[in-house]
Amino acid sequence: MPNIDFQPITLADKPAINALLAQIRPTIVEHSFNTLFPWQQPHAYHWAQFENWLLLRTTYQGRTAFFPPLGPAKGYQRPLAALAAYAGESSLPLVFREVTQPWYNLIMRHMAGQLQSHSDRNAANYIYRIADLVNLNGKKYHAQKNMLNHFKRSYPEYQFKPLTPALLPDCRTALDFWCASRQNNSTSFPTLLQESHAIQQIFDHWQELDIYGACIFLHGHIQAFAIAEILNNNTVAVLIEKANSNIKGLYSAINQMFLAEYWQDFEFVNRAEDLGLANLRRTKMAYLPVHLEMKYVLWPSGWQKNREVANHA
Repeated sequence: MPNIDFQPITLADKPAINALLAQIRPTIVEHSFNTLFPWQQPHAYHWAQFENWLLLRTTYQGRTAFFPPLGPAKGYQRPLAALAAYAGESSLPLVFREVTQPWYNLIMRHMAGQLQSHSDRNAANYIYRIADLVNLNGKKYHAQKNMLNHFKRSYPEYQFKPLTPALLPDCRTALDFWCASRQNNSTSFPTLLQESHAIQQIFDHWQELDIYGACIFLHGHIQAFAIAEILNNNTVAVLIEKANSNIKGLYSAINQMFLAEYWQDFEFVNRAEDLGLANLRRTKMAYLPVHLEMKYVLWPSGWQKNREVANHA
């Protein structure tokens, strides 16, 4: 067995994982400890260090896959060979997920003819120019600006505040209320429960994680909150954005105000994926991303279960 010792991701692993991630320039939220740790439960994220590379393994809905080895391009064949040997001796197919274009190019350069692939549009991360979402200039943002202005006119008593540890109990109450209001939606509720658990993990470890947040108070309660991290030197990632959908324009407000107040020193914002949900995709596309950070799924050429892998993406 190769010298790879995968272990579940815990908070104690943050320094070691972040040190390895510091070698690269992450462009997707999944290549961040602040995503890997909170979402540990549904995805069973495990990590290992192989020489200078961070290796990640995930098992979701019974299917195990690997992230591309994250680290230097030089010598990239070594972690690939180690993972291939590990997968073979563990009776696992060598399936890669969360593969962006640069990692795709590296893997295929060293494993040409050994893997087949397809793009995973549902998992693509949406990248926007922050100035566009702050200013909302021009006809192309007419609908979004109208929603923001409607909220401000309708609720002049609103309060926009930084999200501090003292406000987290109010956020938990709001989150529980929103989850309860959607529990009859059989399509989205399982995903909502997973997201709720991840958010609670963030709340539980707020001061240990490298995150920032803000909220909107209305009627004496938190009605919206957003949580973000610095993803790379010119990009911030909005990890969580929740709002009371019964308040017209509230999502537009937390989106615009959070970026305007805290993140105008950065050029881009990553707003994660749409999971293939039609309404979420329409909303994200309406804000006019400047780029979709596409991801790919790779699996062994000729593998008899290739159709199952493709359909599951």
